Amino acid sequence: MRMKNVLPFMLLFFLVGACNKDEIMLFDRGEAGVYFQSGNRTANFVNSELYVDSTDYSFYTESDTVVEIILTTKIRTMGKVRDYPRPVKLVIDTENTTAIEGVHYEMNPEDAVIPAGESSVSFPVRFFRTSDLGDRKIQLMLKLEDNEYFKVYFNEQKNTNVYYATGEQIMADRYKFLISEIYTRPLYWYSAEDYFGPWSVAKFRLVNDVCDIPVEDWLRGGYSDSKVRAGCFPIYAYMVRNVLQELADMKTPKLDDDGTYMQLGPNFKVDYSGCIE
Repeated sequence: MRMKNVLPFMLLFFLVGACNKDEIMLFDRGEAGVYFQSGNRTANFVNSELYVDSTDYSFYTESDTVVEIILTTKIRTMGKVRDYPRPVKLVIDTENTTAIEGVHYEMNPEDAVIPAGESSVSFPVRFFRTSDLGDRKIQLMLKLEDNEYFKVYFNEQKNTNVYYATGEQIMADRYKFLISEIYTRPLYWYSAEDYFGPWSVAKFRLVNDVCDIPVEDWLRGGYSDSKVRAGCFPIYAYMVRNVLQELADMKTPKLDDDGTYMQLGPNFKVDYSGCIE
């Protein structure tokens, strides 16, 4: 009796499976498609990846010696791998781009070539550290278009390769770079104000450079693996004060954001009397 009840369900299962298989659309191997797909492996599922359609980068994490950065995006293909290089048509989406070529970035669209025997390529863009990045984010939008080698078959894709995960829809025919150098006062600076004085961008950068403090450490202030700890502030203030005093003695004083001579907390004052005419 029990077997009679199970058999109809088993038959239904195989019929549904057969219907789904018939409805799968197969990619024409004679054609070749192209799309953006940048991402990283995740720990959520075995061999799972999470894809993104943009890169948001800020120079504020870099030292003053870094004046440019090369960022990349991955271009992938569908179809057969060929034994010859295949150029990809890559253009600037001007309606969604505020970055100025030659000022904020430089790139060579001819570098967008799928090498022989490969199915993908990393495309590089060089971004420059310009003064206006402290006030706003600039945006560069890349766009794929059809050419004799590839077609752009879809403009959206799911942001994960896990087929049973819901995921989110992201761009597939475009990729966006957002570049800035916008600083904000870290919360832990309040604990350091008695030593360094009021926060400013210029002072923040100087403290980090002199004391070799990664910007990320301010976000983890107080932790044992962070250089930003209350017990270190007197030493740091002394180090910065010595640098400022040396600059003042050479009559090349360090200026703060507002154009005044940079000062620290009340117990670490810099003597600028030799700079006053």
